[in-house]
Amino acid sequence: MTKQAYILKVLDALIGIWPLARGLKILVEGNVLDDKTIDSLVDILATTIDEINDGEAKEKLQKSKDIIEKIKHIEREQHLRDEKSLDELDAMIKEI
Repeated sequence: MTKQAYILKVLDALIGIWPLARGLKILVEGNVLDDKTIDSLVDILATTIDEINDGEAKEKLQKSKDIIEKIKHIEREQHLRDEKSLDELDAMIKEI
């Protein structure tokens, strides 16, 4: 499953709890997600969490924010592993 699919699942879970979820879902569906977009989504969630008074909604929003941050962390780790693998391949090519 792609990071976009996971984020869409998170936003689906928030529809009915967070009015902005539906609009953000439409935007995520129609765009490529880069780090800047994911950071913006995390910032929007953080701001909403700070401003909301409903404890249950706040908890769900916090869990959603944590999931999106985890997705970003996993992607960053994968990128580092990919770079290491490419470096190893480059070293092997140099030995030819």
